[in-house]
Amino acid sequence: MEFCKGVLFCKMKKMGLYIFFCMVIVPLLISCKADEVSDISPDIEVVRSQPERTYYENLEQIEEQASVIVKASVSENLGQEVDTTYDYVFQKEMPTYGYSKWEVEVSKVYKGDVNVGDKLILLQEYYIWTKSDGKKQLVTSSSVKPVKKGEEYLLLLRYEELLGGYSTVGDYQGIYAIPTEEIVAKIEEGTLVQADFDIYYDDEPLNYLIPIYNEITKRYFDLNTTLNY
Repeated sequence: MEFCKGVLFCKMKKMGLYIFFCMVIVPLLISCKADEVSDISPDIEVVRSQPERTYYENLEQIEEQASVIVKASVSENLGQEVDTTYDYVFQKEMPTYGYSKWEVEVSKVYKGDVNVGDKLILLQEYYIWTKSDGKKQLVTSSSVKPVKKGEEYLLLLRYEELLGGYSTVGDYQGIYAIPTEEIVAKIEEGTLVQADFDIYYDDEPLNYLIPIYNEITKRYFDLNTTLNY
């Protein structure tokens, strides 16, 4: 349960589990306060951590882990949840974990007990924090950028019962852009690379992304071409 390893383990801290995410993020966010998740500017500072995750080598493995596979468009921001604890050294509340919630509307169902038109809660491992000087930070343990309202994605999801929503399987391995004409052209040319996708952060290599996208295009978008990877 990859989302649990990044966010839910911090949630379970109250039961005695302290994990890497909490230890890395807390020192970075001194003199800050929670803010609305929808208040994101293009030049916002991004603070990232690298939680422990399970990654999958092919699409079949991801599909096995997904309880729901859909094409869905982002319809509404539902806010964020940020947990804090009082730090006696700094004498203030400090964040321990957080996540954002988005409503997505299903436009096509490939797997799962959902219907076209259903609205699901998509959980993303990031939140917005405002420092005492007024500057905002986007704090994330995900390789996926915040989804955009009105955009459509292919989502391979698992239900997170403790949080009442769905997370993407394998983080970036469970969310894919719908192919544009430009993407289709690069697929046909065999020149598609990670940087062509603007839904992921580009400061780390995303293992298996291009070969799995090759499988995605054949199975869900009927593009029977082979990517160069």
